[in-house]
Amino acid sequence: MNSKLKLTLGALLLVGGTAMLTAVVRAQDKQDGADMDPAMRAKLMELATPGEQHKHLAAMAGTWEQHYKMRWSPDAEWMESTGTSTVEPLLGGRYVMEKVHFDDIMGMPMDGFHMLGFDKMKNEYLSLWADSMSTWWVTSRGKEGADGKVEMKGTMVDMSGERPFRMVIHHKGPDAYSFEMYDTIPPHGEIVMMQCEAKRKM
Repeated sequence: MNSKLKLTLGALLLVGGTAMLTAVVRAQDKQDGADMDPAMRAKLMELATPGEQHKHLAAMAGTWEQHYKMRWSPDAEWMESTGTSTVEPLLGGRYVMEKVHFDDIMGMPMDGFHMLGFDKMKNEYLSLWADSMSTWWVTSRGKEGADGKVEMKGTMVDMSGERPFRMVIHHKGPDAYSFEMYDTIPPHGEIVMMQCEAKRKM
């Protein structure tokens, strides 16, 4: 890797960590040598510290067996596949990173990467998904409902273009969860295009 690329990557890594500090610096006293406002410092630390939602995410750590059903339109037959995933905490428990392996998607294996976290500033969950069948990622955000299910919404991106989608995650105790993914397919509108049942392997 050349030195210019190394510097560029290093700068990108610093952006996320300095964004909040920039806001703090703008808000604090302009006098030379002035300390950060104690209330601002306390708020910064509170937002940066993992909370209860992060503990729930960390409890997902381990290996999971998954059963998938997928279809591309409401009148298409369901295609079934199995997979495994490994979940581990990331960045001191602020996120969990899930590495997924599908045995057979449209006649071929596929690997995926899922990062899931909780944004204390906006009080909502956030998700990033990427896989070996594309060179882009898909993001979504959402909140937990009174029924305990987390509903996340985002923009689906593929060769058909961009359109709304949503995902509903249902935790069924420490050793099982399920999720459904809803896509927008003209002229049908929103349909369930993926279902997954997962059980803890270890």
